[in-house]
Formats: sequence, structure tokens, C-alpha cells
Amino acid sequence: MKLPAGNLKPTPHKIQYPRVIEECIELLTPTISEKLPKGKKYLTRWLCLKLIDGDPKILASLSKNLDFSLLNNSEINLKLIAIKAKLSNENIQNTDNFRDQIVSSIVFEAETLTSDACTFEKDAYNEKDRKIDKILTSKKFGIPIMVAFLGLIFWITIIGANYPSSLLSNLFNWIKDGILYLFDYMHFPPWLTGILVDGIYTTLTWVIAVMLPPMAIFFPLFTLMEDLGYLPRISFNLDKYFKKACSSRKASINHVHGFWL
Repeated sequence: MKLPAGNLKPTPHKIQYPRVIEECIELLTPTISEKLPKGKKYLTRWLCLKLIDGDPKILASLSKNLDFSLLNNSEINLKLIAIKAKLSNENIQNTDNFRDQIVSSIVFEAETLTSDACTFEKDAYNEKDRKIDKILTSKKFGIPIMVAFLGLIFWITIIGANYPSSLLSNLFNWIKDGILYLFDYMHFPPWLTGILVDGIYTTLTWVIAVMLPPMAIFFPLFTLMEDLGYLPRISFNLDKYFKKACSSRKASINHVHGFWL
């Protein structure tokens, strides 16, 4: 028997966070649960986490869609002050530390569920990748390796493009001399020769000679980096800095392209 979607009740999976975070959630839960309507009680735990996180944009959006204000409630604010003090005593002193704890708990829970549901012929099938990740995405070596690697790619592109660019430029200049000779033989007026040769042909061939060789080198190298799985690691390394700029690590690869261009 099929039930209509309206009769389905959401039963979110409960993730177990570190002890201090669970204590903070329990401190906020009675107040939040009391204010939520009956059909939205399941949001209590998630709202508690968002209040502790303290992202003003998310809280403002939640307040707009709920029947009460999360930001202007004195009871909630008093409990949040106590929660901040409790977290500080446990060395969770800023939003980044708190989010790291949350994400770590989610990842560990996902790994547990995956191990219960999936089987692999080799348990250590990704051991090599994990060892590589520890180096390429480490706080100590991740950024220097990324800068050196991208610098090498740019250097190969620039140096390698000089030779084909020079050959193309010489070829186009040789063709240009032939076109000028032909136009002169056919007694084309100077203004028409200027438009067709000095304007259209010279501009077009100059762009091709300058841009085509580096593109033909850079994009295959970048494709190779993507196939090797290094581009996601670049995004991971740049995530913190892009967040500080109110952007997303999803845009990091586009910024690398833009820097090259």
C-alpha cells in the first residue's frame, strides 16, 4: 500500500557528536522544541547546531521562515552565552573549530554506515590514496606543493609555447607578404588593403599565434591533473581562504584558469 507523501513523517538519522557539543545541544533543546510547531519538532537538533554555529545569514533566513525570532530571543541568547563559555573551556574557541568537530563526526558516521552496507575485495583498497592525501592536503606541505606544482605547469606552458608561437608568427608573416604582393598585383586600393590585411588578417593571426600554443599545452596538462585527482585536492587546500573571501572552493579552479589567462 502506498502512502501519500503528506502522511510521511521525517525521521532524521541522529549523529553522535563529541560530548561537549551534545551537552550544548541538550542545553538548547528544551527552549527550541517548545517554540517549534508540532510538525517541525524534528528540526530541533539541527536548529540547535545552527544557533551554536552562529552564521548570521543562516540565522536571519531561519528567523524569516519560523514563527519566532532566533536572534532576538533573550532566553536563547543567555543559553548561547553559556554554551560559548562551555566550548571555550574545551578549547573550541571559534567557529572553524566547532565546524571541524561537526564535519568530523559526520564523516565518521558516514564511514560507519558505509562499512555496514558495502563490502570490498580489499579492505585497504584506498590506502595508497589516503597516504597521498596526507601529503598533498596537509597543513604543512599542501600549499607549498600546490604552488610549486602550478608554478611548474605555468612555466612549462610559457616556455613551451614560445617555439610554436614563433613558428606560427613566421608562417603568418610569410603568408601576409604573399597576400600583400597579390593585392598590389591586383591594384587593390590602400584603404581596402589596410582593412583586410593590417586590420582583419594581422589581428586574427596575431591572436592565433599568441593564444593557440599555450592553450594547446595548458589545457591538456590541466586535464591530466584532473584525471590524476589533483584538482579536488587543490580545491580542498584553498577552501579556507575562499571562505574568508566569502566565496566557495568550487570557484578555485576557475580562479586558477583566470590567473593563467
